[in-house]
Amino acid sequence: MGLGSTRNSLPISVALFRIMFGILWLDMALQKAPWKIQNGQRFGWLHGFIWTEIKNPTFEFYKNFLHDVVLPNFNTFGYITFLTEIFLGISLLLGFFTVLGGIGGALFQFNIMLGAYSVPHEWYWVWPLLIVPHLVFAHSRAGRTLGIDRLLSHQLSRPEKRRSGLGKLLLRLV
Repeated sequence: MGLGSTRNSLPISVALFRIMFGILWLDMALQKAPWKIQNGQRFGWLHGFIWTEIKNPTFEFYKNFLHDVVLPNFNTFGYITFLTEIFLGISLLLGFFTVLGGIGGALFQFNIMLGAYSVPHEWYWVWPLLIVPHLVFAHSRAGRTLGIDRLLSHQLSRPEKRRSGLGKLLLRLV
């Protein structure tokens, strides 16, 4: 296999990696679905893990945020977590608004890292390994290969669509 064929397969490789991350997000969302009850709490293992983060803080401000804001409003944050992970999963799986999904995934993983970095048995290298691919998906516009973004980008780059501010914004997100 020559260098030219390797170069041509790169977008497909990144797209397949993006699809795998989409499946990962959907799996994580379903583990924390509102109907999953664990230890008397909705949203699966999320409540227990937040307590683990509180007991093993990396940053005092984040521990206080989890204890004073998230836990008293756990149902709201449970739904936010579930819906965010569903969106990220669909975005990456289908290549739909992948720039937004990639940036959102990186930021969401960074948020999780703030609480989980000092949790015993959590491997600190997992965070760069989960954050950086999302940035690659966004930067490479990975949804334009094997994704809905390919169709959207063709539609949005038509001259009559490029004139509107909304058209320009949407083209940046696909």
